[in-house]
Amino acid sequence: MTIEATSRKRQIVTEFRQAEILTAATHVFGSKGFEATRMEDIAVAAGLAKGTLYLYFDSKDAIYEATVEQAVAELSELTEKHLSVATGLSGQLGAFITVRISFWKEKQALYRVILSMNREGNSGHRSLKWQQKAVDALSALFVAAAQRREIPEQDFSSAAWAILDLIRGVNERRITREERTPAQEAEFLTAFALNALRFEKTI
Repeated sequence: MTIEATSRKRQIVTEFRQAEILTAATHVFGSKGFEATRMEDIAVAAGLAKGTLYLYFDSKDAIYEATVEQAVAELSELTEKHLSVATGLSGQLGAFITVRISFWKEKQALYRVILSMNREGNSGHRSLKWQQKAVDALSALFVAAAQRREIPEQDFSSAAWAILDLIRGVNERRITREERTPAQEAEFLTAFALNALRFEKTI
């Protein structure tokens, strides 16, 4: 086996092991919360010795960050998939909102941990970093819609942040109270956001 092939094999094994660790960490963080979770809890859930775990991640915080980044990447991929088959701003915005409500309903335990961590002062910057890609994607949708004359020109970045805040509010409320289905929540939010985006502002 060549050096290049050996190196590639090691990389594949490392990526596979890291994926196993992050899957285990998602369950542990979700069930125990960040503060109560220990490195050895994650190691046990992943079927590894604690020392082996440190070969891949040097701290619990590093595992948490990688776990959330993996979830965010999964959400981004899922969103792009749904947006690719949606048409017009109404369809695209509806797809964007529906995916985010449905996705975090399925990962509600992890979402609770993220919410609690985001309220910590030193975690706020990470939350903004994770949300920025979604803001950029929404802003791009709005720019394209304005070019099609579906909505007037406006501060699309601020509009995107406002819509993400609305989605987060719905997801946070749904942790303790679900009065409507994800589809119903998304339908209302989409109509609400579209009305705001289409409003002709005057000075």
